[in-house]
Amino acid sequence: MKSLTTAALMALLASTTFAASVAVASPLACPVGTETRGIVDGIEVCALRGRYAAQQLTLKAGKDYVLEGGVYIGGDNQENSELFIEPGVRIFGQSGADFLVITRGSRIYAQGTASKPIIFTSAKKQARKRGEWGGVVLNGNAPINACKEGATVCEGEGEGGTGKYGGTDVNDSSGILKYVRVEFAGFPVSPDNELNGITFNAVGRNTIVDYIQVHMNADDGIEFFGGNVDIKHVVLTGNEDDSMDWDYGWKGRGQFIMIQQFADAADNGFESDNNKTAQAAEPRSMPTLSNVTMIGAQTKGSYGMLLRKGTGAHLSNMLITGFAKAGIDIDDNETFKHGGTLTGSTVAATGLTIENSIVFNTKNFETGEKDAAGVLVVEPWLVEAWFKGQAGNQVVDPALNGWFPTAVSPAIGAGVTPNDAWFNYADYVGAFADESDDWTAGWIQTARD
Repeated sequence: MKSLTTAALMALLASTTFAASVAVASPLACPVGTETRGIVDGIEVCALRGRYAAQQLTLKAGKDYVLEGGVYIGGDNQENSELFIEPGVRIFGQSGADFLVITRGSRIYAQGTASKPIIFTSAKKQARKRGEWGGVVLNGNAPINACKEGATVCEGEGEGGTGKYGGTDVNDSSGILKYVRVEFAGFPVSPDNELNGITFNAVGRNTIVDYIQVHMNADDGIEFFGGNVDIKHVVLTGNEDDSMDWDYGWKGRGQFIMIQQFADAADNGFESDNNKTAQAAEPRSMPTLSNVTMIGAQTKGSYGMLLRKGTGAHLSNMLITGFAKAGIDIDDNETFKHGGTLTGSTVAATGLTIENSIVFNTKNFETGEKDAAGVLVVEPWLVEAWFKGQAGNQVVDPALNGWFPTAVSPAIGAGVTPNDAWFNYADYVGAFADESDDWTAGWIQTARD
């Protein structure tokens, strides 16, 4: 088995066609709690509005649905509700004020299929672009580390006024997202207050997230604010800010993650923080991620992985290529202090580890840790020493243009799988075993508009 080359990955995504579900007009009325908006292209459109409290709402196939303003499922650990979405359903947002929130204690059951994905998208049919509607937010009761002083339970307030999140239940469930695509979302409510494609706020481990895509979002593709939710089979394409972002103590697991930036707008592949103002706060961000492919936009954007503000992480089978500034950037003394120890010119990794991974960028390593006078106190070579000092890692010389190692090359070994039964066995680097291993087929979007 071998990792895909950059060119092969590009071809894989380019050749994957969007299989739109064929909706047929139904004589049945719009679901209870929704309102008809008439027939568009032979399909009845039903509107969701306001808050759905203490009820079960099912969005049936054969109709389209439109969000009118902020739509809230449940009442924040009271009047809990459930939202069921059938395979093939399309849900539209018309403006930045349109978004969907699953509140604490309530659940979404969105289970599409590869041939009938559930699609959250813009109401526009042509020339679609980023930021045309809000996004999807899940608020859970799992732990976070951002507390107000004196608080007995850590809670946060969601960006864009999307409600409270946080609690003490590591195993909380917000439901299921499977074969779900979110596209052309991410409206900026105000500076530094934007809606992500999918926001996981303190979402717990019993939530199932598998086969999801966020495409052409105006802010981050997905962002985790604490919690313990796990993710598998994730595609993040053309997102304007970070493809994947975590803060406030996220401790989830992830496997098979594909990131591809577009040349018109991009920032980091991963932007990884613990807590910006209390960098040693507990529970500390500590995800375990394996089989990740990151393809940068070459000349646009920032870093493949920006690890900072005290975050930890256990990373394996990472393939990081094509990023404009560097493949890996580690910032802040707390990140180094927690992540490893420095003895002379040797860095011993502890709370921040990476193994069996490849970096292949014009510049592979960077750091932004400076003293009060603006002088670097941690040099980029220390990041390189940290990377090279761990098992199975390989730095590819950018001068070797066009060359790319395979996962079974003598230099890289055959891949490693985290010692955790949740992870699938995968003896290769990156998100795909080879060119025939296309788990994206049929359900992802590749068109830019």
